Amino acid sequence: MTKNSEENNEPASNQQVDSRIAAVRDLIFGENIQKYDSEIADVYDKINILQEKNAKALADAVANIENKLADLESLVDHRFQDMTDDLDKKLADLDDEKADRRKLGKALEKIAQMLQE
Repeated sequence: MTKNSEENNEPASNQQVDSRIAAVRDLIFGENIQKYDSEIADVYDKINILQEKNAKALADAVANIENKLADLESLVDHRFQDMTDDLDKKLADLDDEKADRRKLGKALEKIAQMLQE
């Protein structure tokens, strides 16, 4: 039984020693620890602000790129429609002139050059 009572006293004495060590630690390092905690909190705040700024900048960049792609798509569609109209006109002219092969070849070369531009 004495062995059990000694084991029960050890945790209590360990807790007293731990609390004393913690008190001494707080006395010696308390101000520094508070300063470090404050600095770390400031760093986390700055990181969060930068993350928000980066997320907003990324969203703006994505929106800008999407707008430019839509503009480019519209321009390509317009140019394609113009070339199609031009081809239809040339074909109609060729039908009127009994389909001259040389004129057809020149018209197709012109369209090919326009596509390369």
